[in-house]
Amino acid sequence: MRRAASRRGRTRWLMIVPLTALAIVIAGVVALEAAAPVAEPVDRSVQGLPPLGVEDERPCRRVVDDQTIIDIRESFTPGERVTSSQVFRCPAAFDGLEVTYAGEAIGDILERDTGAWVQVNDDAYALETGPLIDHRQRSGFNTGMSVWLPDGLHERIEGVGNADRRGDVILIRGILDRTDPEDGGGLTVRATELEVLAPTIEIEAPFHTLQALVAGLLAAAAVASVVWARRVARR
Repeated sequence: MRRAASRRGRTRWLMIVPLTALAIVIAGVVALEAAAPVAEPVDRSVQGLPPLGVEDERPCRRVVDDQTIIDIRESFTPGERVTSSQVFRCPAAFDGLEVTYAGEAIGDILERDTGAWVQVNDDAYALETGPLIDHRQRSGFNTGMSVWLPDGLHERIEGVGNADRRGDVILIRGILDRTDPEDGGGLTVRATELEVLAPTIEIEAPFHTLQALVAGLLAAAAVASVVWARRVARR
């Protein structure tokens, strides 16, 4: 009985200690994030965006909501600007239409024989506030569409976005394909025109003194633990 109780006690501690340590780590990460310095506010909103062709975002389902698709197509003039949210909520309404689309080139430019693929995001981080590392104000999720740029267009992009850089904000005109076979059946804008609205910007985050101090202390603790473990092993 005593052995069984002792085993249960050890098992309980084996569960409590890691969970407690995990809770401390999570709390520490949250506290460091909250204490992170914020750069001076800068207006990074993109100028020169054309008005949207359709203001609202109406969802639809094929066959069930055919009238919604018809209504959107009748109210949309080919060549007007759309957002990725509008398109994803009712892709059938814009399929095969000429559209204008604006957003930030992000990730990598995937070059192929006759052009290149690029992801273009049109969320608030792309068109209004810039990368999160600069201001740390969350503005929803990343949203965008895949864009095919033929030779002669993708070469105009000088920088793509990542965690500490806003990529070129581009305005493209092209045909929207809801099930592009060249993109594995994905939704794609096949561009015919491209204009750079805002050049790429590298963002330098403020130095986080507390984070650097904590990292140094943790590194010293890790080294001390390794040294101690080796000494114990030699005994």
